[in-house]
Amino acid sequence: MPLLDLPPWILTALLAPFGLVLGSFCNVLIHRLPQEDPAERDVITRASHCPSCKARIKPWHNVPVFGWLWLRGKCAACGWRIPFRYPLVELLGGLILGGAHWLFPFGTLIWLKGVICGFALLVLFFTDLTEMILPDVLQFPLMALGVLFALPQLLFTDRTVVILSGHGLSNLLAVSLWHNGLQPAPAWSTFGATLTWKGSLLGLALGYGGPALIALLYKAIRKTEGLGMGDFKMLAWLGAFWGWGPMLGILFLGAALGAAVGIPLMLIRRTGSQTMLPFGCFLSLATPLVVFFGRALWLGYLGWVR
Repeated sequence: MPLLDLPPWILTALLAPFGLVLGSFCNVLIHRLPQEDPAERDVITRASHCPSCKARIKPWHNVPVFGWLWLRGKCAACGWRIPFRYPLVELLGGLILGGAHWLFPFGTLIWLKGVICGFALLVLFFTDLTEMILPDVLQFPLMALGVLFALPQLLFTDRTVVILSGHGLSNLLAVSLWHNGLQPAPAWSTFGATLTWKGSLLGLALGYGGPALIALLYKAIRKTEGLGMGDFKMLAWLGAFWGWGPMLGILFLGAALGAAVGIPLMLIRRTGSQTMLPFGCFLSLATPLVVFFGRALWLGYLGWVR
């Protein structure tokens, strides 16, 4: 059954504008979810407004990227300088939705999971970077969603769909619609191990419980906090999404990236181990590396240690 007979570059042109719009909504989440006032956290009914003067943003000023360029990065009402983060997040949203089908078979379960994971990481990266917060209101639903992604393969008969992987009809490939495991690009012919609901639950439990135990031991020994609770929850939903193995890879690679940044900062600032780092940012950066290249990195490490 053909799913959509469109070359990937046409799909990119069609999907990227919607990605820009989703990126604009991500900016709303990044700004509002860390707010203490419940009214300020409303992302559904409250209209877009300037964070400085609270003036309502006109629709033509709210066009992703172009609105920021038109206003030259300043609020039309008060002149408040709009951070470059806003068009950057919108562009990254366009890249995620416009580029996901180059990495995952378009329209399949694994494509949907990859897109949702990408946008979630985008929001969490910037909330942690700017406010050192990983909002529960986003992370708890992601935990449940990660487990739910394992159910369609149980409830529905698997269906093979045909997609275009490149330019021309000679690159037609058959992929699985409900397979809950990686189907690596560009061939999409090598299926990763199926992530079952049990594996998803195990990844969720280990993602939360393992780092929590490490943090308790760290606090008992050093008498200070190590990882924050938000980091546990982030690892939990990543474990539910990708399984316990990739979750551990994300944890260790994220820790390595954090150390690569944190150790020089401690030496420069001479603050010792009291330097606070947004660990969620490093987990966000580590996730795509582990998801796409985790097996190759692991095999390369084993070859190196031997």
